[in-house]
Amino acid sequence: MKTVFEAEDAIVGIVCGLLLLGLTGKFFSLKLNDWVYVIAFIVLIIFIFLDIINEFSDLANHFGMVMLSIFHNQVDLAISLAFISHFTGWDIYYITQYLVPYLQSESMIAGIGIFLVVSNFLWIVTIPFWY
Repeated sequence: MKTVFEAEDAIVGIVCGLLLLGLTGKFFSLKLNDWVYVIAFIVLIIFIFLDIINEFSDLANHFGMVMLSIFHNQVDLAISLAFISHFTGWDIYYITQYLVPYLQSESMIAGIGIFLVVSNFLWIVTIPFWY
């Protein structure tokens, strides 16, 4: 159920992480309109759902990696929803109350950006070893 290739969700995750790093200005500065970040995270959510659907088709081949991937996708989904709530001001049940307050710190946003870049890069590197 992937659209083009296996690692497209990881590439979008890396782009979202780089956008967050640019927002904080820790390594480079890239301050964009809030809706650019919202759109980027909405695209990431779409690819997360496509990846989860695809993972269930591979469940018999490598169960442990599939479960780890689904867990990673859940973390990415929570991060995406938190940033959508943060940038739009929309109240997303549970997310806004518990996760958005952490996004008031630039160091936390930079840490999340680094997590997105590094973790998704590791998925890209390990994909060839799954088959």
